[in-house]
Amino acid sequence: MQWFALVVAIVLFAMDWFTRTHYVAFIDSQYVDSTPRVVNQIWLVLLLVTPLAALLSFPRIPSFVALLSFLWVMFLSIQGH
Repeated sequence: MQWFALVVAIVLFAMDWFTRTHYVAFIDSQYVDSTPRVVNQIWLVLLLVTPLAALLSFPRIPSFVALLSFLWVMFLSIQGH
């Protein structure tokens, strides 16, 4: 279970980076998000699975990496970047 948490965290971080670089544009002092609905749904599932998998394998190092990845993605989402 600990490696599942690490893999999900890496996929979440990579997918978040990919969607921010390819689907989000800064136009007229605003962020314009053109991410397809399916990609947003996959991102949301990964966002929910990552902390759950991390908590199920908590005292292991991959769980800490998964929680840090989750917190970083949430921080960027809250900031609007």
